[in-house]
Amino acid sequence: MMARGWRVTAVVLAAALIGWFGFGRGGEGIAKAESVAVTANAAALNTITVGATGSVKVDPDVAYVNAAVETHGATAGEAQKANADAFAAVEKVLYDKFGLSKKDVQTTGFYVQPEYNYTEKEGRKLTGYTATHSVKVSYRKLEDIGKLLDAMSAAGANRMDGVQFGTEKADQYELDALKKAMANADAKANVLAASAKRTVKGVINIVQGVSTPPPVLYAAKELASASADSAGAPTSVQTGQIEISASVTVQYQM
Repeated sequence: MMARGWRVTAVVLAAALIGWFGFGRGGEGIAKAESVAVTANAAALNTITVGATGSVKVDPDVAYVNAAVETHGATAGEAQKANADAFAAVEKVLYDKFGLSKKDVQTTGFYVQPEYNYTEKEGRKLTGYTATHSVKVSYRKLEDIGKLLDAMSAAGANRMDGVQFGTEKADQYELDALKKAMANADAKANVLAASAKRTVKGVINIVQGVSTPPPVLYAAKELASASADSAGAPTSVQTGQIEISASVTVQYQM
């Protein structure tokens, strides 16, 4: 009986020892997990994230003229024929007088539609047809934009829908704006870090955001006013400037 009791005691003791060592290993794993979490939190506490923008103002280098030729006729064929003749005169001015190439003159719409008159007595009555040929003209000699508008109108472009001023060097100017945005981000990060008695050690991550500005626009009403104010002189249109902006969000290591 004594021997059997000893064996039971030994088994219990062995089980206790195994449980103890197993717990020790498990505790070590928990400690490692906590250490990783603390390290990650410390890394997060040692970063700073700022947002910044940069912009450049540039002179436009291209004008986009939106105009149309509208003609009327008793039949669709008459309206279309009159439109073709008038538009040919406009093209001649653009190509011969101002030296534009085919790629700079783009048709944006062409349609022929009926016109009706409404009366209580007769109801709806067909009165004729209207043909419209809309065009977008790209012009780069901006100092002569007023002369171009006047010449187009005189040739038969009887509807001016507006002029947009833009730039064909947007990619180049965007890089300049991004440089300014990064410089502003660096300045912000250094000020914030210094306020916390820390120093910026490097960049961890950069996210770029670009704002593409709408071109400077002169609507049809403004063009009509400019033409009326010129009183015999070429239509006066001021090109203004274009502002191109870029933004960045930068995460720094401190």
